[in-house]
Amino acid sequence: MNIFGQQFAEPVVHHAASELGRARTKEGWELNIKKKNALLQHMDESIREQVSIMLPTVFIKLAIVAQFFGAVIGALSVYLFAPEQMERMVGSVTICLVAVLGWLLLQRGYTQLALGVVVFGTWLAVTGLAFFTGGVHAPMVIAYPLIIMVTGWLIGLRAALSLAGLSLLMTLGFVLADTWGVLPRNLPTPPALQAITQSLVYVISAIQVGFLMRGYRSHLDELVRVGQDLAQRTADLEVSKEGLNRAQAVAKVGSWSYSMADDRMVLSAEACRILALPEGSTGSRTEYLARVHWEDRNGVMQAWKQALDGRGFDHEHRIVSGERTHWVRQKAEFEFAPDGSPLHVSGITQDVSERKLAEEKINALAYFDQLTGLPNRTLLLDRLRQTMAISDRSNIYNALLFIDLDHFKTLNDTRGHDMGDSLLKQVAQRLQACLREGDTVARLGGDEFVVVLANLSKSKNEAATATETVAEKILELLQQSYRLGEVDHHSTASVGATLFKGTGISTDELMKQADLTMYRAKAAGRNMVCFFDPAMEVAVNARAALEDDLRRALAAGEFLLHYQAQVVDTGRPIGAEVLLRWQHPQRGMVPPAEFIPLAEETGLIVPMGRWVLATACAQLALWADQPGMDRMTISVNVSAYQFNQPEFVDEVLTVLHTSGANPERLKLELTESLLVDNVQAIIEKMFALKARGVGFSLDDFGTGYSSLAYLKRLPLEQLKIDQSFVRDLLIDPNDATIARTIVALAQSLGLGVIAEGVETLAQRDALASFGCHAYQGYFFSRPVPVEAFEQLARQG
Repeated sequence: MNIFGQQFAEPVVHHAASELGRARTKEGWELNIKKKNALLQHMDESIREQVSIMLPTVFIKLAIVAQFFGAVIGALSVYLFAPEQMERMVGSVTICLVAVLGWLLLQRGYTQLALGVVVFGTWLAVTGLAFFTGGVHAPMVIAYPLIIMVTGWLIGLRAALSLAGLSLLMTLGFVLADTWGVLPRNLPTPPALQAITQSLVYVISAIQVGFLMRGYRSHLDELVRVGQDLAQRTADLEVSKEGLNRAQAVAKVGSWSYSMADDRMVLSAEACRILALPEGSTGSRTEYLARVHWEDRNGVMQAWKQALDGRGFDHEHRIVSGERTHWVRQKAEFEFAPDGSPLHVSGITQDVSERKLAEEKINALAYFDQLTGLPNRTLLLDRLRQTMAISDRSNIYNALLFIDLDHFKTLNDTRGHDMGDSLLKQVAQRLQACLREGDTVARLGGDEFVVVLANLSKSKNEAATATETVAEKILELLQQSYRLGEVDHHSTASVGATLFKGTGISTDELMKQADLTMYRAKAAGRNMVCFFDPAMEVAVNARAALEDDLRRALAAGEFLLHYQAQVVDTGRPIGAEVLLRWQHPQRGMVPPAEFIPLAEETGLIVPMGRWVLATACAQLALWADQPGMDRMTISVNVSAYQFNQPEFVDEVLTVLHTSGANPERLKLELTESLLVDNVQAIIEKMFALKARGVGFSLDDFGTGYSSLAYLKRLPLEQLKIDQSFVRDLLIDPNDATIARTIVALAQSLGLGVIAEGVETLAQRDALASFGCHAYQGYFFSRPVPVEAFEQLARQG
C-alpha cells in the first residue's frame, strides 16, 4: 500500500468496521436504512477529510523542495553565465527565502499559512523577477502555468482561477508597460542561462505532474479498494440483517425505533409480523396505541410516562388485530439530550402469548378445580382471608356456607363416576347462578362446595336472615331435577352456615365450624340448613382433647384390664372376659363408652387392641403355672376395624408365641357387625386361628346383622346372648322368646351359649330353664382387677 492509502484509508476503514460491528452486536438492534446511509456519508466525509489533510502536506513539501533547489540552481546559473547581471539573482534568492519560510511554517503545523506563503510568495517573486528581466519576454513567466497548476491541486479550483486571473492581468500589465516603455532596462539573457531556466521549469513541471498523476492514481486505487471493502461490508451487513431477521423470527422478538422529533416508529420485519402489520410498516405512537387493547392503554401510557422520567420501559399488554387478540412485551431504552429532553427510543417487541397461555393454565391448575372450573381450596382460602380483612375495617358481617350433596356416593357407585362428574358440573353452575357479584363459590373436592357471602350487614340478625335466604334458595335450586345422560336424577344437599366478622377467628377454625354444622344438618335429616352452635364447638374441642389424651395414654401406659368372671350353674368361674379401663391422671377412671367409640373412629383401637391381647396372653401364661387357675380361659373383645387389618392373624400368633400362652385358653369375641363386609376373608382368618387352637365367641348375638348361612360356616365355639335380652327377660315375653331361640339355635349348631348381663338369681334360673348354663354379670361379679378375680376364682 502506498503512503496515501496507509495514511488515510486505515483510520477510515477502521472506523467504518467499528460502526458496522457495533450495529451488528448492539443488543440485537437492527441497523436501519437511515443509519446505514448516515454511516456511508460519514465514511465519504472522512475520506475527503483525510485527503484534504494528508495530500497538501506532501505536495507542499515537494513544492518547497523543488522551489528551493530550482531557485538555487537559477542563482548559480546567473553567477556562472551572467556574472555581470547579478541583479537577476534577486528573484532566485527571494524564492529561496519564501521556500525556507514555508518550510518553517509547515514544521510548526501552520499548513494553510505555509501553503499560502509558498504559492503566493512564489508567484510574487516570479512576477517581480519578470518585471526586471523583460516582462513578457522574461524567461520566468513560463513558471506561471506551473504555479497555477500547483495552486489548484494544493488549495483548490477557486484559488487556481484567482491566480490565473492575476497572471492574465499581470501579463497585460507587462504588455502595456513594455508599450509605454516603463519597464526597466532589459539586459540580454545569455542563451545558456535562458536554457537552464527553462529546463528547470520543464523538469520541475514534469516531476510535479508525474507526482501529481501518481498521487491521483494511488488515490483512485485506494478509493476502489475502500469501495470494494465497503461493498463487501455492506453485503455482510445485509447477510447479518437477514440473519438477525431469522433470529428474531425464531425468538419471536422484533426490534423498533421511535423518533421523538417526527413521531415516527420504524419496525423490523419480525416486529411487523408480531403486530400483524405489513412488512416495512411505519407509524406514530398514537397509531400504535390505537391497536392496544382498551383495558391496557392506561397502563401503557403510564409506563411510557415513567420511562420519560428515566425509570425504563418494560410493559406487557394485549394487541388487537381484527378478531385476534394476543399478548406482547415491549421493552425500550430512551436516549436523552444533555438538557434531559427525550430524543430517540430503541426497543424490542416480543410475542408472549404462549407464555401468557401457559401462565393461565398454571394458574388454573393451581387455583381452580379442573372439573367444575370453580376456585379450589387454595383460592378459596385466599379470598376468605381478603373478605375477613375487609370486614375487619368495615365492621360488616359475612357468612360461610359448607354444602355437601346427599347420597352422592350412591350415585357414583350405582351409575358410575361419569354421571357423578356430570352432576357436580351442573351443581357448580346452579351455585354460581345463586350468588351476587363479589361472592365466592368453590369446590373443595368430592361433593363438597363452599360459598362465601360477603358484605351482608352490620346487624348480626340481618346478616343471619340474608344468609338463610341464600341458603334456602340454594337448597331449592339444587333439589330440582338434573339431566344425567338419558336419565333424570334428583338430588338434595345439606348446608352448614356460620357468620363471621373481622379476623378474630382463623380461616381453619371458620371452615371447621361450617363443616361441623353441615354434618349436623345431615344428622338432622338432610336437605336442610343449620347454623353454627357454639355448644357444638365445645363438644368438638372436648372430643379433640380426648383424642390427644388417648394418644398420650397409650405412650404413658395409663390403660389397665379388669376381669369379669364367666361362671357355670354352680357359680364356679371357668374364665373371664377382659375389659379395658383407662386410669386418667386428672379425670380418674374414664368409662369405656366415652373413649372406645373415639378410638375406633381414629384408628387408635388397633394399638389399644394389640396391648389388650398381649396383656391377656401374658396373664394366661402366668396362670398356666398356678394351681386352680391353669384351666381358666380369657375372652378378648376384637373390634371389626382391628380384625380387618391384613396382619391381624400374624399379630395374634406372634403374641401367643412370644407370651407362651396356650391358644386353647384364648377366646376372641367378635361382634355381628364384622360380618357386614368381606365375609369370606373373615372366615379364612378365623379358620387360620382356629387351626392353632384359638376359640371364637359371637358377641351380642341377635342385636345386629345375622345370617344363618354365614353362621353355619363360621368356626365358632360359642354364642353370647346380649344383655339387652337378659335385662327384661322376666317381664318381656319377646326377650324371653329371643333368648330361648338363641339357646336352641346354638344347641342345634353344636355351639356353646353364654348370657351376659345377669344381675339376679331369677334371671339365671330362667336362662337355665332355657338350656343356658354359662353366665356373666353383676350377680356373680363386677369387672375387677386381676388380683380380685384370682381370689374369687380360688374361692370357687
